[in-house]
Amino acid sequence: MPTEALRGSSPRGHQAAAAARSGSELYSTIPLPGQPESVGSLLARQVASRAGQPAYGVRQGAKFRTVSWGALGDDVTALGRFLVAAGVGPGDRVVAFSPNRAEMLVVELATMSLGAVYVPIFAGYAEAQARELVAQARPSALFVPGGEQLRRTGVPGSVRVVVTCDPTEPAERQSLMGDSVSETTRFADALMRFTGPAEAPAARRDFLAAAAAVDPGEPALMMFTSGTTGRQKGVLLSHDNILSQQRALSAIWSITPADRFLCYLPWHHSFGGIFEKYAALYNGATLFLDDSAGKDFDRLLQNWEAVRPTIYFSIPKIYQQLVVRAQGHPEEAWILHPELRFVFTAAAALPANLATFFAERRIPVLEGWGLTETAPCCTVTDLAEPRTVPGMVGYPIPGVRLRIAADGEILVQGPNVMRGYFEDPEATARALPGDGWFRTGDLGVAVGAGLKLVARKDRVFKLLNAEKVVPTGIENQLAGMNPYIRHVIVVGSGRDYLAALVFPDFYRIGEEFGADTATADQVVKASLRDTVRTFNREHPIRYEKIRAFAVISRELTIEGNELTPSLKVRVGDVLNSGAGYVEAVYDPSADCDCHFLRKVFRLEPDSRSCFAGRDRTLDQCHECGNFVFGDPPDQSEPVTVKGGRA
Repeated sequence: MPTEALRGSSPRGHQAAAAARSGSELYSTIPLPGQPESVGSLLARQVASRAGQPAYGVRQGAKFRTVSWGALGDDVTALGRFLVAAGVGPGDRVVAFSPNRAEMLVVELATMSLGAVYVPIFAGYAEAQARELVAQARPSALFVPGGEQLRRTGVPGSVRVVVTCDPTEPAERQSLMGDSVSETTRFADALMRFTGPAEAPAARRDFLAAAAAVDPGEPALMMFTSGTTGRQKGVLLSHDNILSQQRALSAIWSITPADRFLCYLPWHHSFGGIFEKYAALYNGATLFLDDSAGKDFDRLLQNWEAVRPTIYFSIPKIYQQLVVRAQGHPEEAWILHPELRFVFTAAAALPANLATFFAERRIPVLEGWGLTETAPCCTVTDLAEPRTVPGMVGYPIPGVRLRIAADGEILVQGPNVMRGYFEDPEATARALPGDGWFRTGDLGVAVGAGLKLVARKDRVFKLLNAEKVVPTGIENQLAGMNPYIRHVIVVGSGRDYLAALVFPDFYRIGEEFGADTATADQVVKASLRDTVRTFNREHPIRYEKIRAFAVISRELTIEGNELTPSLKVRVGDVLNSGAGYVEAVYDPSADCDCHFLRKVFRLEPDSRSCFAGRDRTLDQCHECGNFVFGDPPDQSEPVTVKGGRA
């Protein structure tokens, strides 16, 4: 699709033509523009040039209230002076244990402007995990919404000052404090203490001048990894790590102050907390905070209608819901409104059926690849290039070089690569062994001068016959073939054949069938069967055909430790919790629970008799009761669909 044909005011989209390959290395021939700067320098620049223009917006009642760059600069200055008075200085860590909210944007910018290190932690963590991560960070200051979050942090002994955003009783705050805490106050009071009309202009000028002088190479952010592959590590990122990618994107995208971002992605994660947030801040676009948190879809739609975002960053789950809504409610044309310039997806590949839906409406879907350790963006797809290669995640952004190692691992070099893991020299040495290349743990292949992502190294397994299987590609293909699939995990390590665990998209099912779960069960079951049969018929590799699949009738959850806070699937934990289904697929016996056996659809004949004594064979077990719905109560809470219960 030519760039000129895209709706609205198009970003540039020419990185494919500028991509180059030399042996096993990929890079962009576009020079990295600009010079390294600190986050404080970015703030000072925007305040000076755009003082009266909106920086961000928050929901108040039925409308959004915007806050100007000048007002943001005043708040950051006041809080920064408060932190200095509390003893926080360069190199100290400031923890925010909170969901996205305006106060935390101020905390982040104030912390970084001092040369201190901002540490956002997911506010949904249970007490044990929250306490572990907060203690690991050893913060000097702690910011929380209220008493409930404060209780879960444990307030380690390193903390000197605690700030709450919401009203809390002084006695409650004091009861949760350790002996090290010298001060506790509310956020509004902290601002008021250093806000005065007589001193405001001079104070802001001096504070922002000092902030602009902070060394861009110094640490600014400590962000914990998602923990999909083990213990969570604190990734130390510098000011230039964060902003170098925005300099790079400015050479290939055209984001302007007229753009509107609607942000629900959590700020403790690199996709929302670095990539999306700083794309808006760097370019002077308005960042509207979506209080749906990506969980309340009705609220998200209300915010979407109010803001009409021109650029949108999300994970596939929300795009699935937006597409289902648009398909089922054509009168709501404002969902895919004419000003929507492009959407960006990450965390997982966008299923092919969703990408096609956007393409038919001439809305470009961009995808990229990176890790927290690379701050995070390394590659993006080209706006002007058709998406024809499954798994293609684009071309290196300016300033970043990739190398495909002999074993297929992707190595990264560039100004976006982290300084290291906080107080973990062994993990740092493994990831950064001293040769100038960061070991990502991801496998990839070069397609021309672009990158095709294959899988995490630890997802690759071998069948019993020693054939190597990369399940990610199969999973993405199956999910793209069937709109009723929310998640799918391919299993078979050490087995004779492959099978799949399927988690249905109950939002789509509810929109389509309402309370008629009987019809939904029949239709979705037949659809899944046909999808797997089609995959097997068309897939060229014989040992990668799926010989059985099991439907697990519940949503994966963060609370169940099956999703990371950024909604990536924790495959190991899902396989542990789904062990009964895997056993029913591969090792059915009289000891197997019938509730598991009846959720398995075998695509090859199995003449063994039903272990429960019914007049049927094992390949007919799926005919006993509901297939898509109806897991036993001890496995999960009933899934709620629109108009009824499953």
